[in-house]
Amino acid sequence: MSGSIASYDQLVRQVEALKKENSHLRRELEDNSNHLSKLENETSDMKEVLKHLQGKLEQEARVMVSSGQTEVLDQLKALQMDITSLYNLKFPTEAAGVGRSAEESPPPPVSHRDGTGDLGRATIRMLEELDRER
Repeated sequence: MSGSIASYDQLVRQVEALKKENSHLRRELEDNSNHLSKLENETSDMKEVLKHLQGKLEQEARVMVSSGQTEVLDQLKALQMDITSLYNLKFPTEAAGVGRSAEESPPPPVSHRDGTGDLGRATIRMLEELDRER
């Protein structure tokens, strides 16, 4: 009988230890969930800022094209190629143009869910048109 009491006491201790571990894991899961929500909100905010900046850049590019200021646009094109190269280095499995030069690589995707398409696609097209016109 003392053996069954000892095994019962062991089971009680194990159950208590499992309850503590379960509580700890639930707290950790809740913390991770809150952190993930915060990161998702920040990402969404960043996407909005990037969209706004992209729109302003495209507008500025149109103004520069109409006024003949192509030097700055050449610098922007070089910067875009640098950004694309860095993206390809950081995310090689996601990069669409792995193995191609930065000139041939399409810009990295911004998001597949929100339908915004490629980063600066319109800007790149305008810069390429300028390049062809020269």
